[in-house]
Amino acid sequence: MTESDFKTFEAIGALVVVLDADGRIVHWNRCCSYLTGYALDEVRGRRLWDFALVPEEIETVRAAFAALPEPGRASTYENYWVTKTGQRRWTTFSHAVTRHPDGNIQYIIKTGIEQTERKRADEALRASKAQLGARAVESARLYEDARRATDDLREANQHMVNATIRAQELTEKVEAALTRSEESERDLRATAEFREMFIGILGHDLRNPLGSIRLAVETQIQRGQLDEHDRKAAMLIVSGVERMSRMIHQLLDLTRARFGGGFPLEPTPSDLRDICRTVVEELGATIQLELEGDLTGTWDPDRLAEAVSNIAGNAVEHALPGTPVVVRAHPVGTDVVIEISNRGKEIPAKLLPFIFEPFHRGKSEKSPTGNLGLGLYIAKQIVLAGGGTLDMRSVGGTTTFVMRLPRDQAPRSSLPASEWRS
Repeated sequence: MTESDFKTFEAIGALVVVLDADGRIVHWNRCCSYLTGYALDEVRGRRLWDFALVPEEIETVRAAFAALPEPGRASTYENYWVTKTGQRRWTTFSHAVTRHPDGNIQYIIKTGIEQTERKRADEALRASKAQLGARAVESARLYEDARRATDDLREANQHMVNATIRAQELTEKVEAALTRSEESERDLRATAEFREMFIGILGHDLRNPLGSIRLAVETQIQRGQLDEHDRKAAMLIVSGVERMSRMIHQLLDLTRARFGGGFPLEPTPSDLRDICRTVVEELGATIQLELEGDLTGTWDPDRLAEAVSNIAGNAVEHALPGTPVVVRAHPVGTDVVIEISNRGKEIPAKLLPFIFEPFHRGKSEKSPTGNLGLGLYIAKQIVLAGGGTLDMRSVGGTTTFVMRLPRDQAPRSSLPASEWRS
């Protein structure tokens, strides 16, 4: 092969670089100039690693050049080229070596294609793969087929014209796969948002008719015109309405945490002693209060009372008969800590990581208090919204929930409280 033969490379729609035995550029075609911005006269006599490679790949390319293949064998590799303007372009190359009759190297001919978009698509697909559903899995399978086909393309890169055409076909398949993946992700997100919004709307719309039912039944009871049988039936209706109201309240809190971006808080100067006493009175159960030291701070008293009530109510429900639930509050440094404990069956270690998950009640299939297994989840979200922590331990039959609250509550939610406290 002579330098006059190099003109044939200008008609090829692929990258062609001819190096001498020292790795210096003898020729490169117009495709190389279009890609990098360097004309042939600017690069002739220079080595690729002197100007066209990223720093972290220079040694790898030099090592590959030092281990040139045997005559007649082609070798392939991928790396970035740096353009004249500093952009990085991903290239895939095959090497072929021509030799003089005495066996010494005459030229190293590099033929390749630029696949920057394929590289970016590869990285983008890997980043989103874990978040996609069944349709995204199918897209990933299709892309893997495309990647394997691209590997085959690298091995056959000596047929440069056919390789260019095939690469274009594969690029179109990848773009179609990414489009389907994006559509799948949008569909999944829309479904989740609709579900959460539906729960919130349902909860709001159910509260009004339930309130009307309760008001009508309580009015009949207060009039005293019902016989004993009808009065008991009316009391059952009131009890059922209360249970349904608690369920709706829990659903609204779940929607608030999942769809509303967290719990909106209205911090005001509060005394934890008053909050704990109010919760104990409302629960009407055997609860031992231990309140020590300064328990004042800036909190949302209603939300904090809800969190304490959820945990204490859960402790009462699962305590051994005849054993008290202990609610202890005391200052620790600049924070206030509330510990709520009871005696009962020890919670299995395998269930502890899921104790604060929604709709989780361990082995119990039905709650006599009308909750949906959301109380502990809601309590933790309230505490987290105020910058606090909520943890639990269960050892030797004693289960303890530890709530740590900063005295100055800094709510994380950006939604106005009026949107949820209607």
